[in-house]
Amino acid sequence: MANIVKYIKWRGDLSFKNAPFNEVDNLGLSLLIYNDFEGIVPTEKENGRITIKEAAKKYFSTHSIENLSRLDFDWVLYYMGKYQRFGNLYLSDYVDVNDADRNMLFTAFTVHLPNGSHYVAFRGTTMDIEDWRLDFQISFEEIEAQKAASRYLQFIMKKYAGDIYVGGHSKGGNLAVYAAMNAPSVVRGRIKKIYSNDGPGICPELLDEAKFADIKERIIHIVPTFCVVGMLFELKVPHEIVASDADKIAQHSGMTWKIEGDHFVKRRFLSEESVMYNRAIDDWIGNATMEQRRAFTKDIFDAMKAGGAVSVYDISKGGFHDFGTILLSAANSESKTKVVVGKMFGSIWRSFEKIKIIDALKSLQGIIDLFMIFLGIVFLTIPEAVYSVLGGAIALVVAIWSSVMLLKAGERDEQPFIKKGRMIFHIIIIWFMVFILSNLERIPKWTNVLMAIVFFSLAVASVRHILKFKGKISGRAKFWMMLLAIVNLYIGIASLITPQRLNYGKSVTLGSYLIIVAFVRFIIQLLEQIQDPPKKQNYYEDDEE
Repeated sequence: MANIVKYIKWRGDLSFKNAPFNEVDNLGLSLLIYNDFEGIVPTEKENGRITIKEAAKKYFSTHSIENLSRLDFDWVLYYMGKYQRFGNLYLSDYVDVNDADRNMLFTAFTVHLPNGSHYVAFRGTTMDIEDWRLDFQISFEEIEAQKAASRYLQFIMKKYAGDIYVGGHSKGGNLAVYAAMNAPSVVRGRIKKIYSNDGPGICPELLDEAKFADIKERIIHIVPTFCVVGMLFELKVPHEIVASDADKIAQHSGMTWKIEGDHFVKRRFLSEESVMYNRAIDDWIGNATMEQRRAFTKDIFDAMKAGGAVSVYDISKGGFHDFGTILLSAANSESKTKVVVGKMFGSIWRSFEKIKIIDALKSLQGIIDLFMIFLGIVFLTIPEAVYSVLGGAIALVVAIWSSVMLLKAGERDEQPFIKKGRMIFHIIIIWFMVFILSNLERIPKWTNVLMAIVFFSLAVASVRHILKFKGKISGRAKFWMMLLAIVNLYIGIASLITPQRLNYGKSVTLGSYLIIVAFVRFIIQLLEQIQDPPKKQNYYEDDEE
């Protein structure tokens, strides 16, 4: 299935006259703006313009493609510059502002289409934490980037005649909607379509319903099946849901959206997990005042910076350390923020529980974990008598099971030799269990041997799990699973060597260990959700056409 880069290559020789501008072309241009065109594309104060082909040539004279990942936006510029459809389009009026003092991050340019119309593109959110801080500010105020987008669009509409298309990805989609909505009414009709590619909506308290009603029919809101960003402050417009070849939040990248021919591969519904997360987020946002949202934004992003993070990638790489720093900082913040944070994590936890925990408990490993917890509780409840009670119960259950199997073996219609062997086997098992039950003083030692076998089995199961799913589970899950295997092996050996050392302390220790191991195994199941993305080839030239 194609993505935006393969679409550019496939569509490259078709002019816009033969194949008119479409929603996939919009995505390509909204991703193109993510590249740094400083000193390449003429600014809004200049009257010049440059083709994408020429811009690509200048850009790659100082930038290499050798270490790019397949999701880097450089590929969009690289291939647009190589093919006629996009290479001959002109770029102009480049604006790039990064002013921390004004809380201002804003980038835009204008693309001139062959039929005399223009596509105004706004850059979306980067992975920089300060950029995300500004995004969160849309929950309680009009941000400077929105005001800049409005001024820029009005400037372009005065400077150039013709139809206007406005678009952007992520925050860029929000800026496109905001700018179009606030364009003067006398020229607003020139805006033909407004593309919001997984862009958030506008805070209801700040939404001008009359202006929005005038443009809502022209808004094309495109979102992936796992959509969180595009559902923030969801606008009352239809959503075009597209398939993606990425997992979860990585679907936010337009580079992962699936394309077939000249259109996206559509889906009817968002994923269940996405819907659950959105309900959680809507819950805490909806119950927070504007002031609470402002306080939360300040405190939570200050906490991220306190952990030494610069980008969102740093937060994920930092693991629980940085996450803990964030929580501690939020816990020490002012009370109104604590309320919002509490609601947010409470909502997310409730959703997380529905999505992850119930399914995990229903799995075979979950059932084993519950049994281990039960066994641990038995060890802690009757530490002095646990071996006698447990051993006697096991022997009785096995004896009953073998008796039932013996009766079934007698009724089976099979070869006499196999039937006789099966019956002898179960008779031996019954005799051995009866022998154990008739020698009560030996039951604790036999139970200890059985416990050793259980721990050996757990060690083997952990190693088999690692080998079977080595390509699917995360590195941290492998580490903890191997550590459990080593500990289980050690306990099994100790139980075999010293079965006679049965005391209160040993029972309490084993009981506690079984409960802890069960919880760790359960957490490992959840950690298996965190997978390192598979490494793929970088060069699209290597793909089959």
